[in-house]
Amino acid sequence: MPRNPMFSHPATHLPPLDQRLSMQAWRTHPLSRRKAPARGLFASTQSSDNPSFKLTEHVGTDRSTVETFISQRFAESFGCHIEAFMPRLFSVRNREGEICGAFGLRSANRNLFLEQYLDAPIEKTIAASAGRKVERRAIVEVGHFSGAFPGAVRAMIGLLTEHLQRDGFEWVVFTGTAGLRNAFCRLGLCPIDVQAATADRLPEEDRSTWGSYYDHAPRVLIGNIQEGYRAMLTLSAPDNVEAEEAA
Repeated sequence: MPRNPMFSHPATHLPPLDQRLSMQAWRTHPLSRRKAPARGLFASTQSSDNPSFKLTEHVGTDRSTVETFISQRFAESFGCHIEAFMPRLFSVRNREGEICGAFGLRSANRNLFLEQYLDAPIEKTIAASAGRKVERRAIVEVGHFSGAFPGAVRAMIGLLTEHLQRDGFEWVVFTGTAGLRNAFCRLGLCPIDVQAATADRLPEEDRSTWGSYYDHAPRVLIGNIQEGYRAMLTLSAPDNVEAEEAA
């Protein structure tokens, strides 16, 4: 049964992102030179023309609403049937309390779902790109990334990055199609593209429940949380926004 897929916008196409980044896990993308969309992203309130969003973790019976939202989004987007969910689930809600997005987390103190796609453990895969040793306890996997509309997806990325930074994780890993990579790039970030995530790495009995997900060429992606957090704060700084708007 499908677990931990990443919501995306399949119609979105990006240039190849599989070039390795020298000693960095994020890079500034040319899109970041456009009008900055990240203003106020980490604040509890935003400008009057943008709704604020709140991040909430759900436990116990409180998870059911979020699970339903995730299941519906993946069914609508890919025809997936999501029945198993990640250990930690979060929702992103607007001022009215409506769910606009959701995602799940799993720390690498246990096996990660996306390690099925890899030929080596995740810590060795990251170390090969970072050029240094990486501990599993510093890694967290994100899955079930589901957004009701593009603005919610971008807000979710900001809230997620802030949350992981506070929790002390160093590396985030996830599987995403072009639409999810595009959402990161619109915030001035590009995760490292490790390799393709292909259905033939899954147990044969699970493949049919993924619908059309693998038709959209998902990739295994990694990013350094601290670098990403600093980059997003820089992009959202008032002086930077004013300079870009004046350009």
